[in-house]
This record gives sequence, C-alpha cells and structure tokens, in this order.
Amino acid sequence: MKKNLVIFYPSFEKGGVTKILENLIKYNDNMNIHIITSKKFLKKKNIHIHKYRSKFSLWKIPHRLNKSLNAMIKLYNLLKELNKNTIVHSMQSNIAAIIVCAILKKKIVIRNSENPIYSTLHSENIFFSSIVFILKLIFYNFADGIITNSKGSANSLKFFVFSKNKILPIYNPYLKKINKSNYKKKNIVINIARLRKQKDHKTLLKAFKIFSNTYKNYKLIILGHGNLENKLKDLTLKLNLNKKVEFKGWVNNSTEYLKFSKIFVLSSIYEGLGNVLIDAINLNVPCISTDCHSGPKEILLNGKGGYLAKVKSHNDLADKMIQSIKNYKISLKKNSFAKKKLSRFLIKNNSQIYFNYLNKFFKNDN
Repeated sequence: MKKNLVIFYPSFEKGGVTKILENLIKYNDNMNIHIITSKKFLKKKNIHIHKYRSKFSLWKIPHRLNKSLNAMIKLYNLLKELNKNTIVHSMQSNIAAIIVCAILKKKIVIRNSENPIYSTLHSENIFFSSIVFILKLIFYNFADGIITNSKGSANSLKFFVFSKNKILPIYNPYLKKINKSNYKKKNIVINIARLRKQKDHKTLLKAFKIFSNTYKNYKLIILGHGNLENKLKDLTLKLNLNKKVEFKGWVNNSTEYLKFSKIFVLSSIYEGLGNVLIDAINLNVPCISTDCHSGPKEILLNGKGGYLAKVKSHNDLADKMIQSIKNYKISLKKNSFAKKKLSRFLIKNNSQIYFNYLNKFFKNDN
C-alpha cells in the first residue's frame, strides 16, 4: 500500500515557504503527495493538488483565518477518502490541521518557522495573534512531531511543548547548488522582503538616509510587495530619498538584481531563518542583518559571516552598512567564510533528512 503524505498549506503565497515546498517535493518519488492549498502549481507525477473553495466567510475575522477554516473542511474530507497509510504535514495554519487530525486520529507533523512570542508581539493584528498564541500553547502538544527551520526557532518552542523530543530543527531545503561565478558589483544596496511590519522597512529607510550622507552615489533597491507599500513610499519622500530608492514590487527573478548588488540588507524584527541571506551569500554579496532572536545569526555564523545590527536601530544598521562598504575586503572575507558553510542548506541533502523524519511516522500508523 503506497504511502500518502498530505501537505496542509492553505495560503499559497509567493515567498520562502512556497519555494521550500516546491524544492522538497521534487525529491520525492516513493509516496503520493496531496497538497491542500488555494492555488494549483507544480505538475508532477505523484503530486495531487486539492484546491479548496471558500464556501463561507465569517464576518470581521482575518482573511487568513477564513482560508484556514475552509481548508480544514477540505482536509477533513480528504483524510476520510484516503487509505490508512496516511500522515499530515502542516506547513501553515497548524492549529487547524492538528484539530482535524485529532478528530480523525491521524499522525501529524507540523512545521514552525518563527518565534511565536516575537511574531505575536509584533503582529499587525495583535488581538487575533494573542488568541492564536494561547491556542499554540495548548495544541502544539498534540502534534506528533515538529520541524523547525532553525535552532533558534526550535529553542523558542521549548516554552510551548512538554515533550522536547518532538522538536527537530532541519534547515530549509533551499539551495540547488553552490554558485562559482563572480559578478561585477554596482553601487546598489538591495533588500528583498515583503512590505510588512515584520520586515521593518521603516528602519531600513532611515538607516539608508544616514548611509547616503556618506555614500551619496548609492541606490537602494527594494524587491517585494505588501500592505505597507504606500506608507513606505510616503516615508521615502519625507526623507528626501525618492531619487535614491526604487520599489520594484514582486519580481520573478530577484537573482538578476541581487547578483550585481554591492551589499544586501535585511532589517527584520524577527525571522524564522532568512532564506534570502543564503541567496545573497551564494552570489558573493556581503550581508548586513538585524540580529533577530533566531535565523540570521545562524546563517551569518554569529557575525563571522556578515554584519549583525541591533533590531529596530536605524543608527546601528546604518553604521554596519557604512562599515561594510568602508572595509569591503573584510566584508568579502566574511562572505567567503559564510559561503563555505552553505552546504547546510542544499536541497538534496535536506530533502532527504526531511523525508527520513516524516517516514518514521508512517511506521506506526494504524
């Protein structure tokens, strides 16, 4: 009887999680994979996309929660149809998936990609995030396994989960190969991130204002879209940076911008890992990142592989940006050191680790 892996991913979004999912399932051939999501993607043998429809909408609750509720119904119905040799892997809306699996007595492994405390404190909707936080305290203990994308994220869950053996950090299966090419750099500071509160572009713009007083011939290019775009453009005008900052929106091939940039800057308040830092290092672009509770410091090897600045401090971020250009040879050495450790994020290696872990839960499934 062939194994069935059901992946629960209600809010299909352009970004890191989708890329990880695509990378992961490309390396599977020994089980049927069923994906519950809002959009169809990736045609491949043994991959079955189950697109759900929003059959109902509850008044005044976040759109994402509405999606989760409708996806729950789809998950319940699918699990009733599939054979007994089935487990669920939730990559999003974990509580919804845990509830369904508890009702149907199915094994579930969830993925946690951020620090729940920080993501709640800095949420755009703190009321609902606080409710979700309390639910996580309860329901995460009913998961059979928990995969995190960093050691920092794993440590943050020890506050939630009674059985610490359930938690396994596995770095994202993200990088196809180590890049060996070099590209001539332009006077560009680049940032690639959704324009959301978490990414703290406000601090980045203020830091770039200070940086541009020293390095007047540099441009800041921001790739990404989000609900703060208009506010950030207004701030750019207020800081008199409209001729030096370009908002490009979402682009399909960010590599074409990244590989020619002088430095990459990540200004996030919190991260799970920070995949884009891996891309920058691989393309020989020195990195500056805020020192989030988890993620960037692991990629940048606690500052040995790049510069770490205080979270929400535009002065410290500007200082690290200036240092990185002023001492560019040192910046390149830091990047080379980080690049030697990038094998930790190779798709082939980590996909195997990922599936080996998931396979353990089939052995005891009744």
